[in-house]
Amino acid sequence: MATSPQVLPFTLLLIPVGVYWLLALVGTVDLDFLDIDLDTGTDNNAEVDGPGGPGEHGPSDHGAFMSGFHGALRAVNATDVPIMIVLSILIVMTWGCAGIGNLLFNEAGSNFRGTMIGAGAFVAGLVLTRLVTEPLRPMFRAMKGDTKNRPVVGRSGKVRTAELTDRSGQVEIEEKGEVLLLNARLRDGAEPLARGAEVIVYGYDQETGIYYVKNLTTS
Repeated sequence: MATSPQVLPFTLLLIPVGVYWLLALVGTVDLDFLDIDLDTGTDNNAEVDGPGGPGEHGPSDHGAFMSGFHGALRAVNATDVPIMIVLSILIVMTWGCAGIGNLLFNEAGSNFRGTMIGAGAFVAGLVLTRLVTEPLRPMFRAMKGDTKNRPVVGRSGKVRTAELTDRSGQVEIEEKGEVLLLNARLRDGAEPLARGAEVIVYGYDQETGIYYVKNLTTS
């Protein structure tokens, strides 16, 4: 059933999901992979007309789009839970619903009925994704958001990912038996650090939620 024409598109989506989690397992990518800066603010005084005059899309159209996009992410808890986790759960849930739906209601393999089942499977996948990710929100809030209220700057920790660079990476800091996982970066041009290297946190960017660290042995 997984390779039937009605389910195959969802099955193919499982391939990049599997590749991502394989890379995450070996530490090549981290959980903030594909995370985006959600700027949903709009300017009520912005001109509606675009560069070409009336009728073209202007800044207010972009603000409306971003507001709707942010609302969609909130609906599946992607503003709290890393987006790659949400996408993985959504794809798996949609694939499962599509497979079960076609197995039960489309034994003849009708393409039209398969399309309708696929659309319903996507809606069901959204609902199931929200239910599954809801219990994860407090944990990821503690890992990503609440750390800024703790005395993290000045603390030492270790590189968690396979490599920490000025573009990507994570570090972990132990605090009273709890491990704080921080999205971290080195200063521009700094030599990458391997997993397990000891670092010290020296800065925090409130807008991006990124902590800046340096090699503890050379600081």
